[in-house]
Amino acid sequence: MGGDFKAFFMTMGDYDLVAIYEAPDDAVAARFTLMLGMLGNVRSTTLKAFPEAATARSWRRWANPRRT
Repeated sequence: MGGDFKAFFMTMGDYDLVAIYEAPDDAVAARFTLMLGMLGNVRSTTLKAFPEAATARSWRRWANPRRT
């Protein structure tokens, strides 16, 4: 399937555990999450993350739409 776990964090609050994993594409990430959910003892929340450089480019384009 592909992908790699980057970090695990035990947390306090709404979530007991946060796992950070990287997948080759969104389809692999979705398939992994669905397979994990089929086990029946896990609930998940998925967040799409973007690299800092990509986010900075997006903000610059938003702030100055004439520049690309």
